[in-house]
Amino acid sequence: MTSGSPPTTESGDTRRRILDAALDLASTTGLRKYSMEQIARTAKIGRATLYLYFNGREALIAALVEAELARYFADIQSVIDRYQDTDDRLVHGFAAAYRGLHHHPAFTTVLRVNPELLTPYLIADNSTAMELARAFVYSAVREGELPDDVRAQFAEHVARAIHSFVLIPGGVLELDSADGPEDYARRFLLPVRRALSGGL
Repeated sequence: MTSGSPPTTESGDTRRRILDAALDLASTTGLRKYSMEQIARTAKIGRATLYLYFNGREALIAALVEAELARYFADIQSVIDRYQDTDDRLVHGFAAAYRGLHHHPAFTTVLRVNPELLTPYLIADNSTAMELARAFVYSAVREGELPDDVRAQFAEHVARAIHSFVLIPGGVLELDSADGPEDYARRFLLPVRRALSGGL
């Protein structure tokens, strides 16, 4: 499959099978011993076919992370879209964001086994995850619901909260209780938004 050629249904299905196989292996073993041979066997394709889609291990990992981030934020957006009220959108969006990462089998395994591989995506300058997290807050807080000059600041505040809770688990906030993420958002995020809104 050459770069720039339009994907066919068959090529799209094969690429999805490869990424599903990569996700399954990451969920069970992390990425430390990740090999193209393992991926090909799990996806039930030949190594030559695998290399038509991804030219190496790093390209495959990057594509997997990109695909999972896209799916993760699409899931959050689907939760946000159920609510019209800004507070509800923030509370339930934050809860979905926290649980989506905290219970993601591949993410939690890689975070435990070889967290350094997640650094470029999560905590580096201009990280993809942080940019997408900011976008999530923008979709939760609509234009006009916060002054423009503080909207970006609030987006970063919420995005960094999600990152820190997932990357540094534990503590006394009880986020893993039944309604823990919702309770946190109501107690600590909504008051900040209201204070910043200036009565809007």
